[in-house]
Amino acid sequence: MSDVDELLERLAVYDSPTLSNAIEAFGVRSQAEGFAGPSCARLVGGPAPTVGRAVTATMGSRAPRSDAAQRAALYEQVRDTDGPVVLVVVDIDEEPGHGAFLGEMQATLFSKLGAVGIATNGAIRDLEQLRAMGFAAFAGGVSVSHAYAHLVEVGVPVELAGLRVAPGDVLHGDEHGLLGVPAGLVDALSPVADAIVEAERAVLAWVTSADFAAGEILERLATVRSAAASAAAPASAAPLRAG
Repeated sequence: MSDVDELLERLAVYDSPTLSNAIEAFGVRSQAEGFAGPSCARLVGGPAPTVGRAVTATMGSRAPRSDAAQRAALYEQVRDTDGPVVLVVVDIDEEPGHGAFLGEMQATLFSKLGAVGIATNGAIRDLEQLRAMGFAAFAGGVSVSHAYAHLVEVGVPVELAGLRVAPGDVLHGDEHGLLGVPAGLVDALSPVADAIVEAERAVLAWVTSADFAAGEILERLATVRSAAASAAAPASAAPLRAG
């Protein structure tokens, strides 16, 4: 297993809201940014979070267009990316989601090349088969047809449901949605996430104890943020290494 695989596997221990809270402790971006909105929700996924590095593309499906070169490039980029891959395919049609870019066939091919899931504002299909494969899918909806699904550009920065994604970015997603992980924090988040989990458990234990008092709620809740900040302070953030 490469260094990249180990780092990403470590992040899969946590749910996406916990990692989101851990990222907030470093103050590197607005708390209103860094995640996809509800137009890209998880439709297929297993019990564990999906974590991988982004390979990006744009697509359309309402009009025919040749895309053999773009598809070949996308397959190659997935194959050549170190660590598990999350495909990020942004439908740039005026009304996205008319035709599905990915179903059983494409998911099988991309899985063989190293992809573990797809994130799109467009449509997918073959949900039962994707579930059986364990291939995660965050999408805007489903479509019975692929229509004229074609790729437009590959390996370009994109914006997916409000989340800006560049090729190689680390993504973390579960039933709550899709989160972008800043590269410099990839190997610094675990101790902060652990501190948050421990502090939240302490608060929940207090809530169910005989010591619970309404007047102490704000003070107790503040201990979670304090624990996160304390754990983040000594962390040494470094970019994700390529293995």
